[in-house]
Amino acid sequence: MSQSGTIAAGPVQELLSGLVRWRPESAGINARAGIPRAALDDPQEMLPLAAFTSMLEAAAYESGNRTLGLELGKEFKISALGPITHVMQTAQTVGDALESFNRFFESVQTTTRSVLSVSDGTARLVYSIQDPAIRFREQDAGFTLAIEYSMLASFLGPAWQASSVDFEHSAGDDLPFYQQHFACALRFRRRENALLFPARFLDVSLKQADCNLHARLKVDLADSIRQRTLRLDLVRGIEAWIAGSLCRSAATDIEVAAGDFGMSTRSFQRKLADHGVNYLDIRNRVRSHIAKCMLAETSIPVTSIALQLGYSETSAFSRGFKIQVGETPAEFRKREKLAILLS
Repeated sequence: MSQSGTIAAGPVQELLSGLVRWRPESAGINARAGIPRAALDDPQEMLPLAAFTSMLEAAAYESGNRTLGLELGKEFKISALGPITHVMQTAQTVGDALESFNRFFESVQTTTRSVLSVSDGTARLVYSIQDPAIRFREQDAGFTLAIEYSMLASFLGPAWQASSVDFEHSAGDDLPFYQQHFACALRFRRRENALLFPARFLDVSLKQADCNLHARLKVDLADSIRQRTLRLDLVRGIEAWIAGSLCRSAATDIEVAAGDFGMSTRSFQRKLADHGVNYLDIRNRVRSHIAKCMLAETSIPVTSIALQLGYSETSAFSRGFKIQVGETPAEFRKREKLAILLS
């Protein structure tokens, strides 16, 4: 199964700020997409990419504005991309900056293809989401290409001019607005979104170039990505261990988990803390996920589900489930069963 895409909270927060400025009635759209306001506090926190693209599509649909993503991308502050911005700005040339942009793009967004190629004097900067679960992405394409366009304009100044722009989606009646913004040939229904421009621009030197600082920033960003990957791998491993233990009705106490992961309880807790996670939170999340599956897809009594998930009392399970999901197990099951009947 393909890995689900994620996006850093920093760009999401910047988009939401811009969206509310454009359309105040869109305030709270993050909650509708399943992104709580608290999740936006850490700019480096990774959020579901599908939720981000859904917010853009919903806002565009509700406002009747098919160019909303493009307009928001034009106003986007490049600094909101996070540490990758400083890495690019300290590169020697535009080509070096784009090489860093593609190399570290996963610090901003994952499960996405960001590649620079050169052929016959033309450079091609590709952007394409690789997560097949994200079906609607027209607004995201306009948003991202507008950001990349502005990014290159900031590097090159008045000399900047794209040769053409490719879009995966079809052209609509908003074509004149696209033409006004990009001021070059536009091609729709292409295999990938891309900005095409003269390759000579890649050799232009950047004003803030600093070879030593650039090297240090690249090391720091690479380490940050590595640490995030280690954290995700650790959490996924623990989630799998808890799910397997619950399936066998085995103990999931932290002492047992620590032993199976080859650590003392104290070392295990310290390792989790170093990665910014908590064992009880992970276990509650896994329990909630399994409970939702069992409630929706089986007729097993709530009391039996509670026992299988390691709760000593059904009331404790119900309280924990409501905290995680927002409704009681019985309410959740009733709603899910009704949805199946109506589908």
